[in-house]
Amino acid sequence: MPSAEHAQGEAEDRSVGTLELFFDLVFVYAMSQVTALVLADVSWAGFGHGLLALTAVWWAWVCYAWLTNTSAHAGPLPRTLIFLAMAAMLVAAVALPQAFGTRAWVFGLAFLAVRLIHVALLALGVRGEAGVGSAALRLVPTLLTGPALLVAAAFVESPYRELLWVLAAVIDFSGPLLVGTAGWQVAPSYFVERHGQVVIIALGEAIVEVGAGAQANLARPGVLVGVVLAVLIAAGLWWSYFGYIRTGAQRRLQGAEGHDRARLARDSYSYLHLPLVAGIVFFALGVHEAVEGVDRSLPLLPALALAGGVALFFVADVGYRWRDHHQLATDRLLAGAASAAVIALAVVVPALATLAALAVVCAAQTGWELWRRPEIGPVGGPPSG
Repeated sequence: MPSAEHAQGEAEDRSVGTLELFFDLVFVYAMSQVTALVLADVSWAGFGHGLLALTAVWWAWVCYAWLTNTSAHAGPLPRTLIFLAMAAMLVAAVALPQAFGTRAWVFGLAFLAVRLIHVALLALGVRGEAGVGSAALRLVPTLLTGPALLVAAAFVESPYRELLWVLAAVIDFSGPLLVGTAGWQVAPSYFVERHGQVVIIALGEAIVEVGAGAQANLARPGVLVGVVLAVLIAAGLWWSYFGYIRTGAQRRLQGAEGHDRARLARDSYSYLHLPLVAGIVFFALGVHEAVEGVDRSLPLLPALALAGGVALFFVADVGYRWRDHHQLATDRLLAGAASAAVIALAVVVPALATLAALAVVCAAQTGWELWRRPEIGPVGGPPSG
């Protein structure tokens, strides 16, 4: 995570390497397992479990994103530890659909191993850097307490199990707030690129769920139309995010200095990207159900996941942009409100009509942005405003 002062210039120009891309593959699978967990129990309890599981997976990924953002972690020992973390995370991901049931202890122990390896890598990375090392050591208690609570949760029954998961999430997320950002460094290009890739991972999982929902009835015209509409919705979410992130976000991080840069990275990415990803994950759940049954209305919870997931994404994008550069993205705010309104429609009309309504919302938001600023492109253009 940290780097020496004399290497700051080189660190800022870093790009995401193949090691990080390889590592992130386990999180592709983990996110798919969050969807599987909720699909196995489409209920309020199932939704709550999915949100808690996604929060745990997200923070595990955040820890490693910070760890590697200013260091390539070259050398046999760091790379071996990262591979071991991948193996432990894969075990946790396999156990995740039963993380609140019969495999709770497997998930908890594997997840604790992921965090212990992170702490070991952190210790290796801060050797010889007194200021950063002190900040890292202050964070260790919160890094280890959360996963330890998940292990303890495996040995108690509901609702105490869920309460321990909530407490673990609170401790994880409060750690950087309590410790502060003094001593932490951020490589802007790397940080923006890495978080953009995790958004792509989540969108890829949504596309996978479109295919899974359509597989049994792909020959039906309505299902084919549903697939096209679902992809258009996902494309609208992609455009909303990447129309800004490639350039404006990187310039904003580069323009901030010292503690301000670290706080901006913490708030805009570690915190505010979670609801963005959560919106996509819940959209993936809802779109699976919608494409699978295009000719019937959706029950309340799948409708909430589908349209509410899109709404959450747009509203989270508003929050992210406001924190990043104090821009109130009214077009996305309106798109979020319109998507939320589709929830009421989704429970009474065929799912195909719901998909069409959401596709219209996404097309309208994208069209408005392109009309307002025709020079904006999805990759490499100036920030939308």
